[in-house]
Amino acid sequence: MKVEVNDGETFVDLTDPGTGDGTETDTLPLLDSACVTQTAAAEQRRVALNVMLDSSGSMEEPTGTGATMWQSVSRAIRGFLGETREEDLSIGLQFFPLLKPGSSFVCDSHEDCGPDGGPCFLSTCRQGETITLCQRQSDCPGSASDNPCVPFGLCANSDPLAPTACLLPSTCGDGLGLCEDFERNCTNSTQCDVSAYAEPAVEIGLIEDNLVPIDQALTRQPNEGLTPTVPALQGAIDHARDWSVTHPDQTVVTVLATDGLPTECGPEVPGAEPPINKVLEIATLAQQGDIPIRTFVIGVFQAGDAASINNVNAIAAAGGTGQAVTIDTDGEVEAEFLDALRQIRSGTLACQFQVPESDERLDYFSVNLQFDNGDARQQLSYVTSEADCASSPNSWHYDVNPLNSDPNAIQVCPSVCDQFQAAPNGSITLQLGCETILR
Repeated sequence: MKVEVNDGETFVDLTDPGTGDGTETDTLPLLDSACVTQTAAAEQRRVALNVMLDSSGSMEEPTGTGATMWQSVSRAIRGFLGETREEDLSIGLQFFPLLKPGSSFVCDSHEDCGPDGGPCFLSTCRQGETITLCQRQSDCPGSASDNPCVPFGLCANSDPLAPTACLLPSTCGDGLGLCEDFERNCTNSTQCDVSAYAEPAVEIGLIEDNLVPIDQALTRQPNEGLTPTVPALQGAIDHARDWSVTHPDQTVVTVLATDGLPTECGPEVPGAEPPINKVLEIATLAQQGDIPIRTFVIGVFQAGDAASINNVNAIAAAGGTGQAVTIDTDGEVEAEFLDALRQIRSGTLACQFQVPESDERLDYFSVNLQFDNGDARQQLSYVTSEADCASSPNSWHYDVNPLNSDPNAIQVCPSVCDQFQAAPNGSITLQLGCETILR
């Protein structure tokens, strides 16, 4: 339904107060042009991506193209930086896992693990049916003759997913072959301190400035260790929030890219919830407070790894970004990872706009938005959060509830965002001075 207002401008009223289905039976109130004190094109928010990238040992596994996952992901990141270098886009980078100071992921002796990273996965108390790691004889109960601390290996023909341990040197029974040595790891070398992950490998900055530092960081980073997602995500979010304080004109988000489930630095007490539950809590809490930080997730997994796919989807949902982008390692990992970064850059982030500046304190309920798709215009209604977009799709909301704290950004609902991105000449106009149209 087209309606003429008294300044001669034509608006298209597409929303329904009851259903939001755009019928002509119920109409959204139109603004009286006399109440509009100021209009201006809505300025899109600058975007900053704080990337937390999995560099665990499993990233050395091959993909369908023959390249390793690390090679494919690194090339995709370099490609993304190259094609966006002239955009007003910022990016920062950190890796996980990180090492404790003085430690090593791989060891030949207990000394290799440093003061806090041991013991090396090297020796066991001889008695018992399970491995009991020891560094010295005093770690084993009983006498040295009855229960010595001895080096152990793995039976050559045992199941690689559940290998059978054996004492070196010896021959395993039941056709399991020789007892062989294997690559040893420091058992406590993974850094679990959140503050370490909150310190970036490459600080968030314009892509043009960060091209070389990120390229060098990717080249230097080894692929070792397991997956301490809990402190890694918390650190990334903490840094994104701190950086946002000094850059209030930008929308900062965390991008978590991983190939596995959380395995390190989770609760270790009996009966504790699994680490993924803590990850979900971190992602959920990050959206709350004066500076909400959303979490986008990219998962790179083997086909059929339903548990990992379900987990990254849950993290994305908790982080306010709907669903993770999941990539099959048997496919074109580099191309798909590059597309995932493009989606994050050009998706809902492109539909955030700057809260207008004012010499006086802005009345957040005297702001309205109008969307022009190039052919017609529609007045958008205000809802309190993105959750309300489901029942009122032609709407907008602030990044935080203005009743609780001052918002920094205006976000249009996904339906409007899709229309905005599909319209070559689409625009969003801010109108100040009129009582906000509420849904």
